[in-house]
Amino acid sequence: MNKDKIIFKNLILGSFFASFSAALGGSTFVFTRLIVDDLDPFTLSFLRYGLTGLILFLLSISIFLKTKFLKEDKIPLAFLGLAMITIFPNFMAAGLEHTTAARAGLLYATMPLCTILIAFFFNIEKITINKSLAVFIAVLGVSFCLSESVSNNFSQTLKGDFLMMIGVIAASCFTVFSGKYLNKYGNIPVMIYVMGTGTLINFLITLFFGSSFENIYQIGEVPIYALLMLVIPGGVLMMYCWGKALQLISPTQAAISLGFNPLSAILLGSFILNEEITLKLIVGFLSIIFAITLANWRINK
Repeated sequence: MNKDKIIFKNLILGSFFASFSAALGGSTFVFTRLIVDDLDPFTLSFLRYGLTGLILFLLSISIFLKTKFLKEDKIPLAFLGLAMITIFPNFMAAGLEHTTAARAGLLYATMPLCTILIAFFFNIEKITINKSLAVFIAVLGVSFCLSESVSNNFSQTLKGDFLMMIGVIAASCFTVFSGKYLNKYGNIPVMIYVMGTGTLINFLITLFFGSSFENIYQIGEVPIYALLMLVIPGGVLMMYCWGKALQLISPTQAAISLGFNPLSAILLGSFILNEEITLKLIVGFLSIIFAITLANWRINK
């Protein structure tokens, strides 16, 4: 098999894994919305990522134990855990107490564009005309979508959107600053370390601020099923597929697939949560797809 065929095969397989991971990611907003009334955000984040990290550790224990993290890298990795496993899921769950799964999925899909801005701010990546235009289009489309009132208390919906966006910025920081550690130690060891430190922080936060940790045995069947969906397909499988994708294609190529995130959130939200699919929502979704594609246009040429 010649080099071009190998590259093409990797692109197809990598895009498939990235798209499947993004679709699973969109489903987590729906399942979080199902469970967030029964478990507070802190307890939910601790359980979800604690169980996900434990399963990944057990599946990859030999790989993780062979990895020797340098002393100078441990504190930066702990901060990455704070960003991705503590700040992101807690603000996401808190936001979903007030906003819809579809709107949350749409906001999360702006992560590649937030990543571009953060990378530019820290002189990690140059911003091009394409990227500038992409950010402008995305902001315009999302603003148009979020201007639509979806409840009687629109201020609470906007509060949820704002909390969700803080989580997205935290996840974007992880994307920007985790690259060198992923290349240095590998995807699985870094994710296990990050989830371990983030889960420890979540546990401490839950002890002080959680309100449902001691009553977890009282939650019903639906929240339990939702938690299982968040841990197995929305946690272990999603992260495995994303890591597999990044082994085959570049992060920027994988970023194009994040358009599947709001798509699955919109469709599942309509099916499971009876959320309305509106014209503004569709326009916002299409603007994100176009913006991400435009930002990565040079890669696809």
